[in-house]
Amino acid sequence: MQPDNLNILKVLWRKGTSQAMRTNPALDPSNLELMELELGDWLLFANNFAKFIPFFPANTSKITIDNWQIFFNELLSVEDLPQKGTPSYVQLKESIQLKLNIFSKEGTLKPQLTLLVTFLQLLENSRSRLNNISKRHLDFYYSNVLRFSKLPAIPDEAFLIIETGKGPKPALTKGATFDGGVDALGKKLTYVLENDFYPNLAQVSQLKNRFVDPNQKKITISQVANSVDGKGEAFKEENQGWWPFGHGLSTVSYPELQKGSFGFGISLPSLWASAASDKYYSFELTFKKNLPFTGTGSDVRQLFSAQYSGEKGWETLSPIDHPSKGNFKSSVTNNRLTIVLFISKSQPGIVDQQVKIHGDSKGEGAPLIWFDIACISQKAFNWIKGLGEIPLQNLTIRSNFSNISTPIIESDLGILNPEKPFQPFGSTPKKGSSFYIKYPEWKKKKPTKVSVSGRWSNTPDDFKDWYYSYRDLGSQYLSKDNYFSQHFVLSAGVSQPIKSFLLQPTGFREALLNSQISVNPDPNNLIVKSNSHFKAKLSLNDGQGWTTKVAEEVLFETDVEGFKTSFDIVPASGKDHLDISEGIKVTLLQSFLYELYPRLYALAMSSDQPETPIPNEPYTPLIESLLLDYETEDSFDLSSTSDPILQLFVRDDFGWYEENKTIKTGLSHTPDNELYALPYPGEVGELFFGISGLAPFEQLSLLIQVLEGSENPSQSESEAGLKWSVLVNNYWKKLERENIVSDQTENLLKSGTIVFALPEEVFNKHNRMDNSLVWVKISSSKEFNATSRVLGIFAQAIKVVLLNNDNDLSHLKDGLPAESISKMIERKAGIKSVFQPFNSFGGKAPEQDQNYYIRASERLRHKNRSVSLWDFEHLVLQKFPEVYKVKCLNHTCSESFLSPGHVMVLVIPDTLNKNVYDIFQPTFSAAKLNEITRFLEEKSAPQVKIKVVNPLYEEIKIRVQVTFYPEVDKAFFMNQLSSDIINYLSPWTSGENQAIDFNSHFNKSSLVYFFEKLSYVDFIQEPRIFRNGIEMGNDILPSSPKHILVSAKSHDISLYTPITS
Repeated sequence: MQPDNLNILKVLWRKGTSQAMRTNPALDPSNLELMELELGDWLLFANNFAKFIPFFPANTSKITIDNWQIFFNELLSVEDLPQKGTPSYVQLKESIQLKLNIFSKEGTLKPQLTLLVTFLQLLENSRSRLNNISKRHLDFYYSNVLRFSKLPAIPDEAFLIIETGKGPKPALTKGATFDGGVDALGKKLTYVLENDFYPNLAQVSQLKNRFVDPNQKKITISQVANSVDGKGEAFKEENQGWWPFGHGLSTVSYPELQKGSFGFGISLPSLWASAASDKYYSFELTFKKNLPFTGTGSDVRQLFSAQYSGEKGWETLSPIDHPSKGNFKSSVTNNRLTIVLFISKSQPGIVDQQVKIHGDSKGEGAPLIWFDIACISQKAFNWIKGLGEIPLQNLTIRSNFSNISTPIIESDLGILNPEKPFQPFGSTPKKGSSFYIKYPEWKKKKPTKVSVSGRWSNTPDDFKDWYYSYRDLGSQYLSKDNYFSQHFVLSAGVSQPIKSFLLQPTGFREALLNSQISVNPDPNNLIVKSNSHFKAKLSLNDGQGWTTKVAEEVLFETDVEGFKTSFDIVPASGKDHLDISEGIKVTLLQSFLYELYPRLYALAMSSDQPETPIPNEPYTPLIESLLLDYETEDSFDLSSTSDPILQLFVRDDFGWYEENKTIKTGLSHTPDNELYALPYPGEVGELFFGISGLAPFEQLSLLIQVLEGSENPSQSESEAGLKWSVLVNNYWKKLERENIVSDQTENLLKSGTIVFALPEEVFNKHNRMDNSLVWVKISSSKEFNATSRVLGIFAQAIKVVLLNNDNDLSHLKDGLPAESISKMIERKAGIKSVFQPFNSFGGKAPEQDQNYYIRASERLRHKNRSVSLWDFEHLVLQKFPEVYKVKCLNHTCSESFLSPGHVMVLVIPDTLNKNVYDIFQPTFSAAKLNEITRFLEEKSAPQVKIKVVNPLYEEIKIRVQVTFYPEVDKAFFMNQLSSDIINYLSPWTSGENQAIDFNSHFNKSSLVYFFEKLSYVDFIQEPRIFRNGIEMGNDILPSSPKHILVSAKSHDISLYTPITS
């Protein structure tokens, strides 16, 4: 808007018109009295007139001895009569009336004065009739000639709550009467029912709410909505009210509410794992689109917490963000979220859910792991929003179970104890000896890899050396000759066989001494040629029989600690898992030569040659420890029909439910059939009603009592308004128009009843919230303060209206007090009690003469048309008594003050004893502004463009240094000074009937004078004035005719300490 426009249109700098300014003294007939002298006036006149009448004695008529004032000395004694209307004159009239009251009571007034006073009192009747001619003439003109009628009384209404017994339900028909007590005349006040009502046992048992604030990125919830802290604490202030959709505030009156949290749960039989292993779980969620946030594994660990169904209850842990076994690591990349958990052997295992241990069972008894994220930060809000708005594509669960030291071990002879050293192949292992490794968890899972590692005990340092005396004889039979021929060789040049030396008693010894025979230094016929000689076959059993998996596996591998055995078993090509439900069989492919040992030992011991090798006793395999590891992997396509094995659950602060594609496909009221990781409600506020006692086909009548005017009028009115839904099969179903029989609440801006005919589906089983109740939800996409605060919500509500039987209507001013109506006039069987929770409302007394004259005179001037500024302003004030002041700006639009054809109307609400959202800057709601606009458009020419708006407020902030008098409590008066400044700049905020003025302005010197008048302020230093944050000079004016200067809610006040030398 251009500044030069403001200089041209000085007419726009008006103060507007208030309700008080409508009063015109000329319209009051009592201001025009045809006979205005009263009793006191006549007596003063008579006394003054008497001094001019001589008094003659009875015996002569020629000599005067005094005047007639002597007869009035008993009532008054005054020489000179003051001018009428002066204080002295009024004082004289009051003294006369006081003396007459005394004489009347004592009966001592002299007869002559008694006659005069009586005559004058009788004259009052004629005076009253004569002076009433003006009123009668005005009434005749308005009522008989112009046919203006006074507005009749409007009967008040009241909301009642009906409680019924447990027997047959009564019916309350239209016209049923209720007892409201008696009026000021002692006559009964009767209230009648407006519509038929059929009470039932439905009650509001629970109220919960949730508020999602996309601006501050907060989510707050209340488990008990009608409480201060959302947890049940009572309100400290009467009629404080509570925000129906929650809030994001943190004040004394409304402390910060609980942070909202969301979670998802995965139930799968293969998650079962005992405490015997260290467990790693990787849950990889793939979404259909890239996630709208970035993060690291550290973010996953900080934001998520996890719970699993443990052996003794729910166990809590946090995700891990560092690389671990199998490179398990939490991460976020593109459209993939990976959460990794680690559960050590010291923690309880994961077991199937049991109602006795875990409470409400989910997943039909399968193990369950929950992942929860609370909205503790803006980052958490972004994650919740993203995970709740993008559908899931796939879920992959990878598991690693390691350091299992207690599998089931069996040999051919029976069960072995794995916790102690054991002989897996028995005490005399031979070819084909076997031992078996079983693990119960494999019956529920499909491992993708199994790793076995064992540590051997009492092993020789080298198996080749240990079995050096064991030779392969090929096809030869075992004899002394063959035995020696395997261990000794002929020297070069010797042609006779070794056998010939054995025929002579000392021949073999002499041959050795003569170097004809020597021990074979490098035999090539050793049975055990290396440590890898002993091998085993690995077989798997899927319950149908044993199948060879590995044909050969070396049993003894060397490391720094000795010998070990380790092998991995992976699926064959083309298969994604191992069929291993009945375990692994390890079968020896070679004997440990126990069958040779006795014979070789006997041959060696029968030799008298000291060089003859003596065979060592064969090694008996002894496993000192055995550890088992295995991995699993399960993948699920969540975009297709739900897998019956996997169950995906989601939950929030109010309950849980299963996200199941098959279930959602069968429901018509779900927004889509996609699966989501979190039940993010969207950017809305929600109020949940838990209804008990309601039966199918019964109507639900609710009273929602609000603190009218407590809403924030700056919030724009949504065309869609509020949305009502009911919980059906764990999903919210929008209520159609036929389900809402009546609604008087106007989007929770005013108190009223709302009646529902809920669909029968609401009684279907659910567990998203308390499943013993029927749940109704109202949601809003606006700010939490766009609706009024709620004082109470009651079921079984009806509205009754006063039946005026010539009653005294004085109670209409403040309404019939709460609890005045407590019974029916004609008692009804089945009605247990009647309760009136709040005062009656809406009543209006018959129009009084003064208001009648004002309305009629204004009607004669504007002729029910809005043409001039005066017309616009007075039409609005008459139609809308809640408007305190109105100012019309002609030729004005939002952009310019020179816009022909445009009219802007500024309205200020009445704040005295009213609920106002912001008392510093009172405004009307968009709905009320639209209503006023429509009213004026009906009174104006069609080409006129009318815009009704709230004034623009400019905050004035004072910054000053102040010195108090020494005896002043500085802490107290710092607050007092701030309060006094506020009352000086915005006097209406104190609750008194002070004006809010257009064109209000002041200067710095007047502010200094204000400080000087304060009794507790010694002096001030450097006062500075800011308008909307900009420092001003000496004169502070509004920016335009649309602006009003108001005080800021706080001011910068600091103590000034003079510098002393």
